[in-house]
Amino acid sequence: MVQRRNSYINQRNKKKNQMIALIMICLSIIISSIIISSSNTPQKEEKVSVVAEFDTVKIPVPAKLVPMGTKVKDIKFKYVSFPKHQIPQGALTDLSGMQEAIALTKLPANIPVFDVNFSFTAYPQNPVVDKIPQGMRAMTIRVDATSAVEGWAGSGSLVDVLLVQKHKTSVIAEKVKILSQERSTAPVASEKSPNIPSTVTLLVTQKQCLAINTAIPLGRIAFALRSANDEANWEENMFSPENLKGRPIGDKKESIKAIVSIKGEKGKKDKIFALSGDKWIKSNSVPQGFKVQ
Repeated sequence: MVQRRNSYINQRNKKKNQMIALIMICLSIIISSIIISSSNTPQKEEKVSVVAEFDTVKIPVPAKLVPMGTKVKDIKFKYVSFPKHQIPQGALTDLSGMQEAIALTKLPANIPVFDVNFSFTAYPQNPVVDKIPQGMRAMTIRVDATSAVEGWAGSGSLVDVLLVQKHKTSVIAEKVKILSQERSTAPVASEKSPNIPSTVTLLVTQKQCLAINTAIPLGRIAFALRSANDEANWEENMFSPENLKGRPIGDKKESIKAIVSIKGEKGKKDKIFALSGDKWIKSNSVPQGFKVQ
């Protein structure tokens, strides 16, 4: 009876061990499947951010504003790095061979310069040349305190040029503008006595240039300073000793016969003209007793 009982227990234990073994095998299979499945799952690739790096080029730019007419060799440049693809088309990257070129316009600071901004045939900036209109000329003559009206006939003044000879005085040129005196284009200061120049440069027409140069060796050149508003011409172009005979000059006074006012342009004063004798002369005011027509 005991033997039979032990046999039953052994069989039960055997089945139990088989069951445990089966469970272990199943667990092993499941774990293996999970491992294999994980190994076959594609891994996400890490994205690496790449910043594009451009080639840069150093190009010359003016360090400060460049006046028109300045030579390249007199311009202070600095070099600034620009991305190669952002350099403006035509911008100069090398100034070799450009030292004698002249700026045709003002060049802003810190901005690339271009080949079209320069010329090898233009003139450098010149305060006198820049004031000569097309067809006009500039000429220089020697003067003294007398001929230069004590120095008041300076830059910006309008003068009439006279030729003084032994037996006559002639008007050679009228309404001539003085461009400079003693190599200075600064106007005569009103608050102090002007310096007496030794030379002045005149703006003249081609015919006036020839007339003045022809007159210089014939006698003494003198200026008659005129108002900037005086447009009248000389009544007599020549005066000789014969004209001094008789009544003193200025003794005869022509009466004013009429006054005419011409309306000026917007913002400008009306122009007043008086009929004196047989000539209309410009007047700054209306004489007493006259009505403007």
